[in-house]
Amino acid sequence: MMSSGGGAGGPGGGMGPEVGGGGDGRHDDEAALTEFLSTLMDYTPTIPDELVEHYLGRSGFQCPDLRLTRLVAGATQKFLSDIASDSLQSDVLVLLYSLLKFQESRELFRRRCLKA
Repeated sequence: MMSSGGGAGGPGGGMGPEVGGGGDGRHDDEAALTEFLSTLMDYTPTIPDELVEHYLGRSGFQCPDLRLTRLVAGATQKFLSDIASDSLQSDVLVLLYSLLKFQESRELFRRRCLKA
């Protein structure tokens, strides 16, 4: 009964990209990917290309495309940056907790001294 209707153009409608204008989205994705890959040639990553190529080669991955090497370098840089950021946030929380406990103990000590 509902085999031919409902959701023809929507997400998960069950139609392939060749039906219902889905090909335009694929073309836009490919254009965006091509544009992104072309910007990688102008990008100078923090991790040198030679180092990335060395470790890619050690893992058995060989690719002559410098854009892919820089993409891996950028992803690695983002990964390490996220770890460093999370570590810093954790250290700040520990420091704030320690300061709070120090202030509470100082206040408790002050109250005890005033009683005596």
